[in-house]
Amino acid sequence: MTRTKRVSRGRRSLGLATAGLATVLLTGLPVASASAAPHASGSVMIESGAFHGFVLCASANDESVWLKTIDTANPYCKWKVFGSSSQFTLYNAAKDQVMAYTGGNQGAVVMEDQGTSPLGANGELWSWGGEEDWGASALQSFWDSGQNVDAMATDGDYARQDAVHTRGWRHGNQRELTWNAITVG
Repeated sequence: MTRTKRVSRGRRSLGLATAGLATVLLTGLPVASASAAPHASGSVMIESGAFHGFVLCASANDESVWLKTIDTANPYCKWKVFGSSSQFTLYNAAKDQVMAYTGGNQGAVVMEDQGTSPLGANGELWSWGGEEDWGASALQSFWDSGQNVDAMATDGDYARQDAVHTRGWRHGNQRELTWNAITVG
């Protein structure tokens, strides 16, 4: 007789986080400096390549993703990375959800339960572009690699104050579409 053990969503997440630690150590994610190389926790913050001090954070109140100033104590700004640099999931333990792309140019970047994207599994996957001269890389939707997570406000060259969306690489400045993964404790 085979026994199956039911595992709670939280315990599955913990298992994913533990299993993903080795993956994080091998992904080759772009990091801000050699001193930011992955260590024991495996958590990263995703910092804007254009607006230093601003990171991607899941909203505590809804399913959107925001750009916030760095606060290493904020669990909504910490991500676990599962996969390689060419195809990975960004998991937020505070939300128990993954970051996803919703489609289209300037499509919303949202948080959702893993496996629920209307775009299928590829809507929940991301990839890093090549490192640019300024030391950061595009954070691209795996579903549409032409769409990159955009840190720039829609009405000027400053960090956005609204929910994060994507933008095509050829539309405007590219620096705002680049990011670095910074390891946090």
